This record gives sequence, structure tokens and C-alpha cells, in this order.
Amino acid sequence: MMQGSNLLLAYAATELVACLMPGPAVLSVASIGLSGSLRGMAGAIAGINASNILWYIMVGAGLIALVHSFPELFVILRWAGTAYLLWLGVQTWRHPAHLSISGERKRIGFRRGFAGAVAVQLSNPKALVFFTVFLPPFIDLRQPVAPQLVRLAAIGITLEVMALATYGLLAWRLGRLAMSAEAERRIARTSGAILIAIAVAMALSRAT
Repeated sequence: MMQGSNLLLAYAATELVACLMPGPAVLSVASIGLSGSLRGMAGAIAGINASNILWYIMVGAGLIALVHSFPELFVILRWAGTAYLLWLGVQTWRHPAHLSISGERKRIGFRRGFAGAVAVQLSNPKALVFFTVFLPPFIDLRQPVAPQLVRLAAIGITLEVMALATYGLLAWRLGRLAMSAEAERRIARTSGAILIAIAVAMALSRAT
């Protein structure tokens, strides 16, 4: 029997709550949006969901069990993501957006936003908890797993994109309210501070 509509609705509700809860993914997208970079924000959203696709594949391939058997793999990945996020935050703080000769502001580009988001989501403890604790109950092991994961992934990624885009666009709109050089500097430093805070929080959660 295929996944019932009630089960899919329950998963959609669970996923929506998870998407709307501010975490490293939401904060990273919002910080880039606040800096005024729509391309960087789009890259971050794409990177987070590309990472989510990898998480779904790992669930289907049973690789989550490997992560639990060899936790050192996740520790290494998590520290690497934390280090990259810290570097990105420091760079954003030290080099605020500014007007170039052509009059266009230099901001985080698509590839940089994508890479940073991949680092965040693959090392995100919230993502690990979701895919290891909340996702399995919605999978019927008596039925083929792949089609079920495709349906769950379609629902999850759609909701994730909508939630992240909403947060990012709200932050982008807020960043557009003030365009003076001093305001841009403050916005960039706020964005950098958010990224640094996420990295520090992830590091502290690893240490405790």
C-alpha cells in the first residue's frame, strides 16, 4: 500500500514546522538576504536543498547507520562546516558591501552562497536529528523505500524552498530600506555577526 494521504499530510505538517523554526539554515539565508544579495540568497537556498537531497539519499541507502557507527565522520564534517561558516562570517564582517565603479554593490555571489549553505546543512545537527529521528516514522519498510523517499523529498524540498525564500526576501527587503554607505556597513557586519554566531553555537554544541 502506498503512503496514505493522512501520513503525507502529517509529514508535510512536521516538515513545515521544522522549516519555520529558525536554525542555521534559516539564519544563513536571512543573513545573506540582509546583505542585499539575491544571487547569494538563491545560491544558499539551492545549497541547502542540494544538501537535503543528499540526506534523503543517505537515508535510502542506509548510510545514516554508517554515520552512527562511525561518528567521527560526522564530527569531521561538522567541524569543517563550522570552520567554513566562521570564515564566511569573518569575510562578510571585514569586507562590507560597497559601491563599485559601475555603481553596483559587490555582494556574496551564487557560488559562494551555495558553498556556504552546503557546509552549513551537511554539518547541521538539526538536519541530522530530523533525518534520523523524524523522517523514519513516515517510511513503510514493507514497501519500496525509493518511491516513498521521492514523495517525501518533493514535499520537504518544496516547503523548504518556500520557507527559506520567505525569510530571505523579508531580510532582503529590510536591507533595502537603508542604502547609505554607513547603513550598508552595519548591515554587512550584522550579517557577518549572524554567521559567526551560528559557527560559534555549532562549535559550542560540539564541545558540550
